[in-house]
Amino acid sequence: MKVLFTHPDFTRVGHCQAILEEAGIACFIRNESTQNLLAGLPDTAAQPVLCVTEDADAPRAMELLRDFSAAEKQIEAEENSDEWKCPQCGETVPGNFGSCWKCDALRG
Repeated sequence: MKVLFTHPDFTRVGHCQAILEEAGIACFIRNESTQNLLAGLPDTAAQPVLCVTEDADAPRAMELLRDFSAAEKQIEAEENSDEWKCPQCGETVPGNFGSCWKCDALRG
């Protein structure tokens, strides 16, 4: 067993688990059901932790999670970027929108 990923947001840990399971890598989440039950412990002690069952799978799993992390950072950067012009109607759209609020055209 090897720890791969810890995050206070269970949905992110669960998404990473789904990525690994889809790739055929056996894994589990430690602290899955005890996260909110461990009063008095530091937050990190109760956070969900994604682990691979077989240590030999860890390098491949880390590579898959690096791809996820890079994509997540790209999305965050795009969401926090400056306004953009809609390629279809020319409307100015906030940077965190993926499509035009006026005509629904996708960001170009």
